[in-house]
Amino acid sequence: KLILLDSLLQESLIAMSEADIPIDIAVRKLLDWLVSRRICSRSWHEGVTAIREKVGEAIGDMPEHQGIKELLTGSNINYFHCLKIVDFLKETEVDSKNFFGSYGSQRMKDWQQIVKMYQGDNIYLAEAASVLTQNVVYEGPGIKKGIAKCDQIEQECDKKEENIRKRVLELEEEFKKECKELGISGDSSVKKEIIGLAKGLPETYQQIAEEAKGLDEACKMYEKFVKSMLDEGVTDEVLGNVRFLIEHGNVTTYEWKYREKPISVEENELIFEDEEGEEDGGGEIDFGEGAIDFGGEEEIDFGGGDEIDFGDSGAEIDFGDGEIDFGDGDGGEIDFGDIDVDMSAIVVEEGGHAGGVAKEEEALTILDNRRSRSTIIDELEELAGFLAQRLVETTSSGAKFNLVSGGEDHDPETLQKMIQQVEMLSSRLSEVKMQQLQLIRSSPAVVDRLVDRLKGKLKMAEKVKLGKVEIEKRREQVAKDRIESCKQLAIIVEKTKELQKDLEADISQRYKGRRVNIMGVVV
Repeated sequence: KLILLDSLLQESLIAMSEADIPIDIAVRKLLDWLVSRRICSRSWHEGVTAIREKVGEAIGDMPEHQGIKELLTGSNINYFHCLKIVDFLKETEVDSKNFFGSYGSQRMKDWQQIVKMYQGDNIYLAEAASVLTQNVVYEGPGIKKGIAKCDQIEQECDKKEENIRKRVLELEEEFKKECKELGISGDSSVKKEIIGLAKGLPETYQQIAEEAKGLDEACKMYEKFVKSMLDEGVTDEVLGNVRFLIEHGNVTTYEWKYREKPISVEENELIFEDEEGEEDGGGEIDFGEGAIDFGGEEEIDFGGGDEIDFGDSGAEIDFGDGEIDFGDGDGGEIDFGDIDVDMSAIVVEEGGHAGGVAKEEEALTILDNRRSRSTIIDELEELAGFLAQRLVETTSSGAKFNLVSGGEDHDPETLQKMIQQVEMLSSRLSEVKMQQLQLIRSSPAVVDRLVDRLKGKLKMAEKVKLGKVEIEKRREQVAKDRIESCKQLAIIVEKTKELQKDLEADISQRYKGRRVNIMGVVV
């Protein structure tokens, strides 16, 4: 008896332990698990096609029911949906129910037939397992990748917008910088401002010539030093061009070259083209709205068709047979008489440069002439170098070498002021603004190239700004795609969890209510 009781107890414990042990199935192996246990057939795909066709026909004839609408939204129809549709049809088709409990409605018959087709060979389990695996392995991760891609695109848009902002600021700063170097504002017509500066360049030269007179003492100091270093009898010219500018001012190249004033100067007139794009009629000729009246259709009367008589009668002109008598005999010479001519008002101009006319390059002032201006700048640099060395010698007590030994000493402050004056004049003649204006004075066509370069920066800035509009459009589209993807992901997550519970419950019934866990269902 004890042995029998012990064996019965062990059998009950084994039975209890088997019922409590859950069945864990990996979602990726779920379909193989069902086929391996012969719950489903390997050829389940063949039956699904006919069922899908039947479902497509039945959906076309559905009653108005809120539960059915929600059920058909967002996912494909499976077996468990068909069961719920049948339950909904029991409410809507209740009038077609007969005494034996069957329904006469065609809708109910169609869906009941679909349910039976699904139950054959447990096709519904194989299809549901396939859909569950597809949602977990492909659908969910694919939508998540799409959302991550949207995030990446938004970050790229932020970077591109920042780059566009920096590039626009950079181009605008370059435009303002070049305008500042030229001395214009750039707010109104750039071309008119540049032309105005070019036309005012002679006045600037005149100011520089006036300021150059303050360098007379520095030039004398350098000239005295150079002559003290030369042998007696050597008379080399020291700072000749700068001294000429100081003494005579900004005169013509003719006077600088020949050391005498010209009688007349033929200045080169600068002709600048008008500002492009002005809306003042476009310079077209107005012919009026009416047609030209040529006097109607009347023809010109040339005299009734009579021809001109040129006298072509065949007769020749008779010039006579005699010769012209020029008086080559002893008739004497022609007597002009003793007429006195007043020569006091006649001025005889000499040939060459003396008393000549300054034209072309010789008509330019010495600061407007590139060749003479370059020599003046070189001499200013030479003078600045000498003054800088003198300043070092006067301020340094331990100088080993001196340019001037035993000469007169100069106040360091005076030397410093001289250096500042020389460097100021040299920088004014060499600055970017002056160089550009000098190019314009030499060739007015430079204005167009300069204006095109400046306006090109603004056009480039506008073109870069257009890229921001495209980025904004792309950002809006990405935001819409992100919202749509999030909605799809939420639907798939919900339907996947629902399908997982239905599968776990169905498999559990086949194994005497044992708990079934489908593992790895993460969407």
